[in-house]
Amino acid sequence: MTSCATLARMRTTSSRPRRLATASATVLASLVLAACSGGDSSGGGSSSDEEPPTPEEVLAYAKEALDSTSGVRLSLATEDEVDSDAFLKAARGVIPADPPAFEGTADGSIAGFTANDIEVRSVDGDFYVNVFGSWQEFDPAELCAPDPGGLLDPDTGVSQVLTSATDLEAGEAQRGGADNSEVVTPYTGTVPGTAITNVLPCAPGDTFDATFTVNSDDGRLVSAELTGEFVNGADPLTYTIDVEEYDVEQEIAAP
Repeated sequence: MTSCATLARMRTTSSRPRRLATASATVLASLVLAACSGGDSSGGGSSSDEEPPTPEEVLAYAKEALDSTSGVRLSLATEDEVDSDAFLKAARGVIPADPPAFEGTADGSIAGFTANDIEVRSVDGDFYVNVFGSWQEFDPAELCAPDPGGLLDPDTGVSQVLTSATDLEAGEAQRGGADNSEVVTPYTGTVPGTAITNVLPCAPGDTFDATFTVNSDDGRLVSAELTGEFVNGADPLTYTIDVEEYDVEQEIAAP
């Protein structure tokens, strides 16, 4: 595992013009120190009089990290099943931030047909799906899916879900990631339906239960688990959004 001294380093470069605020650097430093000092009885850990950041501060920093990255590799999926003519089961791919776009695959139902690993692209606000052997343009809202190219939009994408959450509580830090080499902390809360419909437009629920998992090393969002009424008339579903990689750069062209 990375040493506590190393954990305090901040990323100082970005392909986008915005920089993380000084206050956010303080939040990250407090998060790192809390992770390093907590539960260490060996005498070799760091200690600090710094107050640990509040859950709201942690998620605000995680939002800024998403808003500042050049792009991500991301997946969104549910293990639940719904009988619907338009249902997004899963999506995975690359999302550059500037210009916003998406290239990847999706599983689900389109016009009553169930399909897996469908090729999907979003470029300049146009949404393309490779079905029946050819690329066709769709309105993603008709498929009960978001325009994946907009998932990094600071106002309507994944990051605004983080700062819309209320009644936040921090869980216990735990090991996770590849080979359990990372320390992550879960934060539970409630998200209003207006924030969710920006990401999954067919969701009729008023509120959703959320668990956000944040990396204690760099303060970045690792995953978001959202549970509630995503399909009208169906039982509650749970969608999990995994941010698998940050600082991705990729050019994506229309098919």
